[in-house]
Amino acid sequence: MSEKPPPLSAIQPVPAARSGSAALSERLLDEGDTAAIAALREEVLACLPHPDCYVREAGEAAFIRAHHPPRGETLGVFDGEQLVAYAMLGLPARDDPSNLGRALGLPAARRGEVAHLASCMVRPGWRGLGLQRALLSTRLVLARSHGRPLCVATVSPHNHASRHNMLRRGLHLAALCQVDGLLRQIALIDLDHGLHVDAGDERLIDSGDTAAQRAAFADGYVVLGDLREPGGVRLRFLRRLDLG
Repeated sequence: MSEKPPPLSAIQPVPAARSGSAALSERLLDEGDTAAIAALREEVLACLPHPDCYVREAGEAAFIRAHHPPRGETLGVFDGEQLVAYAMLGLPARDDPSNLGRALGLPAARRGEVAHLASCMVRPGWRGLGLQRALLSTRLVLARSHGRPLCVATVSPHNHASRHNMLRRGLHLAALCQVDGLLRQIALIDLDHGLHVDAGDERLIDSGDTAAQRAAFADGYVVLGDLREPGGVRLRFLRRLDLG
């Protein structure tokens, strides 16, 4: 049975609102919030640092509807009456062709445990408050309440900020592959079993070197962190250990 997710404040303090009100508030969104979600998306998509960071879905309204029960949930953060951030959780069926468990090579039985950490956007004036990280943490709790301990997300190789937030929260990059015709890194966290790596077997690979990344993934390495340097970003690959 699904449970109501805890408030953001139960995971990390909700920051003060930009407008000067006491604090931000949050709730699960429904179809009555579709116009507000669409407007926020338009604002964010208009100022992406790289066009590949987020490629718009073919059917905007259908995409938003797909992240309401029973196929998903959408969390919203408000400053007063204004929606300033949202984050979506997808609950794909085991046999859904879009289930990212397929891209990871998971057996059919385990694909029923997959939740998608889908679109998350923060209005420009409310960035820098830790909202993306807080919404990520809340979605992990929400996924577990739905019996979905395998939380999976896709991220553009150009989207350094979103990838960094995922890695900081305990996700790791498990693959680099084509998803719906787009080259995407696949981030994963197994809330039940965790991850074991050999900390002494490390490769540092430039975030733009997709050939070297593919080779490292094929050799059994995963990404657990990144190094932000003046010349760019390098990904920290560690060899995965299978203990069972």
